[in-house]
Amino acid sequence: MKQKKKKITHTNKQNVKGKLLSKWKDVKLSNKYLAVFSFTIALFLIGSIIVFLQLNKTQTDMEAITEQNDWVNDMTQVVSFIQLKDVQIADYLLTQRTAYIDAYSDYSNQINELFEVMEPTLQTEEQKEIFTQIMNNDQSMNQILLEEMVPAIDEGRTAFATSQRNYSTNLRLETTELANQLIENVKSTQEQTVASANRNINTSIIILVVSNLLVIVLGTILMVYISRKISTYLSQLVGATTQAANGDLTIDTNPYVGKDEIGQLFSAVNIMKDNMRGILSNVSQAAKAVQDSGEALTISSREVKEGNIQIAQTMEELSSGAETQANGASDLAEQMKDFVDKVNDSEQYGVEITSQSDNVLSLTKDGTTLMEKSVDQMKHIDTIVSDSVSMVQSLDKQSAEISHLVSVIKDIADQTNLLSLNAAIEAARAGEHGKGFAVVADEVRKLSEQVASSVGEITSIVTSIQQETKRVVNSLHTGYDAVHEGTNRIEATGQNFETIHQAVLDMAEKISSISTNLKSISLNSQSMNGTIEEIASVSEESAAGVEEAAASSQQTASSMEEVTNRAEQLEELSEQLMNELKIFKL
Repeated sequence: MKQKKKKITHTNKQNVKGKLLSKWKDVKLSNKYLAVFSFTIALFLIGSIIVFLQLNKTQTDMEAITEQNDWVNDMTQVVSFIQLKDVQIADYLLTQRTAYIDAYSDYSNQINELFEVMEPTLQTEEQKEIFTQIMNNDQSMNQILLEEMVPAIDEGRTAFATSQRNYSTNLRLETTELANQLIENVKSTQEQTVASANRNINTSIIILVVSNLLVIVLGTILMVYISRKISTYLSQLVGATTQAANGDLTIDTNPYVGKDEIGQLFSAVNIMKDNMRGILSNVSQAAKAVQDSGEALTISSREVKEGNIQIAQTMEELSSGAETQANGASDLAEQMKDFVDKVNDSEQYGVEITSQSDNVLSLTKDGTTLMEKSVDQMKHIDTIVSDSVSMVQSLDKQSAEISHLVSVIKDIADQTNLLSLNAAIEAARAGEHGKGFAVVADEVRKLSEQVASSVGEITSIVTSIQQETKRVVNSLHTGYDAVHEGTNRIEATGQNFETIHQAVLDMAEKISSISTNLKSISLNSQSMNGTIEEIASVSEESAAGVEEAAASSQQTASSMEEVTNRAEQLEELSEQLMNELKIFKL
């Protein structure tokens, strides 16, 4: 039972496959190539859409990295301003000049402006909590200076102001530590964003490479498959038409079940071959019949001529031989009747052959028209393949745009490196208080160098993709050359059809000439038949007058001379027709 089920399943699969192949053969050549082209474009569009989405994600990640770099720079400035504020407090305690209070207020205002810009960009609760603590510490430092230290200095309580200075210093150290912690937190988030961007870029590259490979492989396989099939059938068709042009009508073309241009060509060639074979067979039979009739006519005319000579020699013995002559004339009349019937049949065959040759001429014209349509169709296919080359070249331009995007990312990395260098310089200026900031600047520099390295790798991969795209262009050019060669072969087939058409046209003219000669022979044969009847009448009345019999004998001899000439001419024409038909193999 299992084996039977397997056999049934296998049979069903074969039936489905056969139906699909049958439907595929009914599709026009242009639609076949258009289907392959559409399938290739669909794969290309799907890959391009996926790559576009991945690149959008990458662009979003890079914008986030830029914002995080700006945020780190702002936080670095906040730390610098806090340290500068602490310096202003120390200078104020030493000199008690209000200018330091004004400078302190300016730094506080700048810090508040940075806080307003930075606070909305925080992402995690931990970052928001640390940032809030930094803001609270900054406000506490402001309150210590303005509400406690300044009044204490004004009142002369220097010791109290100094103690508050220590508390302010502790707040500054705590704030710096919190800022460094927050910067490390943002840096960790930035690293995750960079990793996500790298993953998106790698995914985009993989998808782009895979989609291009699929387009190249599947497009090439389908184009080669269809082109080979068409080339195989066209080669069979060219071979068949070449043999037919050489006169061999015994060839057997393989049946092609399909309604496309190839199927129409095979059908037209088979119909033309069968019709030509039938027509030439009828012509051969008619020519053979004409040849046989010509030989019989020649023999009969010679016999009549010899009889007339005997009549002239035995004119003196006409009385004794009148009965014999009458019998001979009666036999001759019967033979001439048979001869006239054969000539009439030959004339009818000639008319039929002329009609059938006209049909062959019409079929060859139809075949020539179909070949011209096939040439136009191959030119249309040529245009489709040329459009495919243009589409792949457009893909090459889009790869160049990806290179431009990578260049933009490299510029961002270079700018980040420059910012880290500036931050390191500022940290060096801050001295001991800027060591923590210098560490952050160094980490930012390393991160920018890593981004620059990744950009170099991306540039190398994009260059490789562009090279593969150029190979696709070369492959499509090869397919274009193959289609061009197929067009040349179809044009050669059309020239063969033209040769066949000319040969059939010549044959039709010769058949028409034979038919005209047969009509002339038929008229002369009817005249000769009347003459023979007169000979019979004269033979019966030969006893009444020798002179009348002699005149009739002379007239009969003249007519038979013309009949003999016509019979020999008919025999030559039939022999010429048979020689013409020998070039065809039926």
